[in-house]
Amino acid sequence: MESTNVRVAAADGTELAACHLPAPRGAPGVVVVHGLGSRKENHLDFAALAADRGLAVVAVDLRGHGQSAGALGPGILDDVLAAVGLLEGAGHDRIGLRGSSLGGFLALHAAERRPAVRAVVAICPATAGGLSRRLGESWPATFGELGERPLRPGVARGYWHARGDEQVHWAGTFALANASPPPRRLRIAMGGSHHSLQHDPLVQEETVNFLAASLAAP
Repeated sequence: MESTNVRVAAADGTELAACHLPAPRGAPGVVVVHGLGSRKENHLDFAALAADRGLAVVAVDLRGHGQSAGALGPGILDDVLAAVGLLEGAGHDRIGLRGSSLGGFLALHAAERRPAVRAVVAICPATAGGLSRRLGESWPATFGELGERPLRPGVARGYWHARGDEQVHWAGTFALANASPPPRRLRIAMGGSHHSLQHDPLVQEETVNFLAASLAAP
């Protein structure tokens, strides 16, 4: 599947770089969201796998990362929403999000704000408190911790976490999954690390299958 490099503007005008793997109008779409200090190119293996399954894909560089402008800050959630809007504008009204670490945190929050988002895959998702401590900044805490208030129904949420994650404890994801309304899926992998599941072939296949099934037309 041939990809195209595109630019998209966030709500505050920050210019973002993204990679678009198209599909016919009406097909489901997926936004791929990287983690802290990463970039879209690190997740093109997953993007290609999703595209091979007939999904339209946008992998975005978050502000302050890769080829995007701006600096890391509270507007970063708008970057994910801008990528969702890009897919909506291309004729895709059933959209999934796949994020790892910071990307998982943002994907879960974006699903609360955009009705077109019908499914989320969160891999070792960060927490608001953990991000605030790591960055030494207060803005992540303004998002609030997911699971402390009812989550939007009608969204399929899949959680994958490595028990050996040295940055984000798996128990938080376990609790978040239990607080999520159905449909939901949880997989806690033995061992591993914070980065071990992102490119694991089995996890990639499982997560693409989860998104494709969750976004299939009723």
